[in-house]
Amino acid sequence: MPPPYTTPHDAVNGLIEAYRTLNIDEIVQNKDFDIDSRLFWGGLGLPVFPEQAAESRVAFETNFRNELREHMPDYRSVAFSFISEERPQANFAIVTLDGSTTDKKAFKLRIPVFHTENGWKVVLHSSYDHL
Repeated sequence: MPPPYTTPHDAVNGLIEAYRTLNIDEIVQNKDFDIDSRLFWGGLGLPVFPEQAAESRVAFETNFRNELREHMPDYRSVAFSFISEERPQANFAIVTLDGSTTDKKAFKLRIPVFHTENGWKVVLHSSYDHL
């Protein structure tokens, strides 16, 4: 288990480094599927019962693992640089990164990060980019 990240920037860096290991378990440990589930149900505007949230959490993690098995992104040769951090709420941040590949393709990512009881964690939010 990665140490609790004390800043949103550290959480994003931790996830990038986990991806660079190409180890699915390490990548999964850097995510928070409980929050992913709550954001999903909240985005639909529907009430969610605890058992639904628990089932959704398992489904999100299982789906994520399956996606990684089918197509693992390879960030080992991608350079990332921190651009900014926005804090729309005390427990929610958006970390902006510039990325560039070895063939000189440049891109920008806006990564959502939530503060949890286990420190800062990168989450899946439909309004933002994801790794």
